[in-house]
Amino acid sequence: MANINQLPYFQVNNTKETNIMARFLLKKLKKLLRETHPYHYLIFARQDKRLEYIQKMSKKYKYFLKLDIEKYYPSINHKILLEILEKEVFKNNLSRRLKYIIRKELPLFLKQSPTNNYGLSLGNYLSWVLTGLYLLPLDLKIYPVRNKISNGVPRPFLRVQDDYLIFCKSKKEPEKILKEIIEPELEKLDLKININKLNSGKFHENPVEFMGFRYYAGIFTISEKKLEEFKNRIIKITHLTNKKSEKAIIKLLNNKILGFGNYYKFASCKQDFEKLDAFIRQRLRRYISRNKDSKNKSENLILTNKTLESMGLKSLEAIYNKYASTPYRNRFLTGQEKRVILKKNKKNSLKIGKLNKQELLLKSRLINDEYWKKTVLEKLQELTKNVRQIKNKIDKIEKKLGGKDKSKN
Repeated sequence: MANINQLPYFQVNNTKETNIMARFLLKKLKKLLRETHPYHYLIFARQDKRLEYIQKMSKKYKYFLKLDIEKYYPSINHKILLEILEKEVFKNNLSRRLKYIIRKELPLFLKQSPTNNYGLSLGNYLSWVLTGLYLLPLDLKIYPVRNKISNGVPRPFLRVQDDYLIFCKSKKEPEKILKEIIEPELEKLDLKININKLNSGKFHENPVEFMGFRYYAGIFTISEKKLEEFKNRIIKITHLTNKKSEKAIIKLLNNKILGFGNYYKFASCKQDFEKLDAFIRQRLRRYISRNKDSKNKSENLILTNKTLESMGLKSLEAIYNKYASTPYRNRFLTGQEKRVILKKNKKNSLKIGKLNKQELLLKSRLINDEYWKKTVLEKLQELTKNVRQIKNKIDKIEKKLGGKDKSKN
């Protein structure tokens, strides 16, 4: 195998041709996966159902094995990949079109790698499909197809890209699976386990991180690593060196908020979302008030939460509350969270009267009016300065013209 540390990550843009190939391969693969691995990430995308599956299986299978592959995308061997596609995955359904793709089109796509015979690109749809297919022989060894592999014991598992969560019945089973199935199969595939992320233990006693979630004592939370990564993205967007308008910055923030919020809304994350919302607002206020290129020179005190909301800023807490009000949310809520939501619903039901609504509207309007008054005053000051400058120029021109007329006379 090539030296893993020397294998680079790289990107190749999507094209119409690569997207067609990816869809074609997935279509051919769906039948096999639906029969054997209905929760396989290539054909199943519902995050809430995956989390529900972990909760369900952790009651039946008390132990787990968590692993992933070291530098997975750059480590994929092109020769082995093409052999897997032709001789293992599609051997019973190898049409002329498939043969042409595997023997002609895919080799041309793989040649775009900067490393000879190794690596798949990030951010490409076809690469995403091929990385899913490359580990399919290992998937079939962990959960073998019945009546096809003798002495095969089906072990339930979940996989996303190269991350595996395998459910085990006994304490010794993770080690047995690792030595008898995973290590020999990865050696054939020219891959190595990421030792730093290898983990095993007992559900409800040992925390396990999977798909960015942390599962411990039957509760899903957001992993610390993902929280820090999200904060770093917000810091990058709101850095004072960025020469973008408030509207452009808010749009970038909203993209991150909506993506992060909708992905992690299934977790027990109310407090995390509240803290992140406060952090985002703090960073945005700082950007608006201190950025030299920003047109708005307003002070932090005027930029209240309501004002920022009126400017178009989305909220993680709003995403959480919207999902929390649905009946499906109860599957992942803790007892304390359920009580808090019930109390909030009771309070809100008492404050539905017309008078309370009018008071709230008046307060929000007053805050917005103060903010817009200040911005209008600043613009008026700028206009008056411009008028004075123009007037001074006109006066100078008139003096010069007057002097010329006198000299002629």
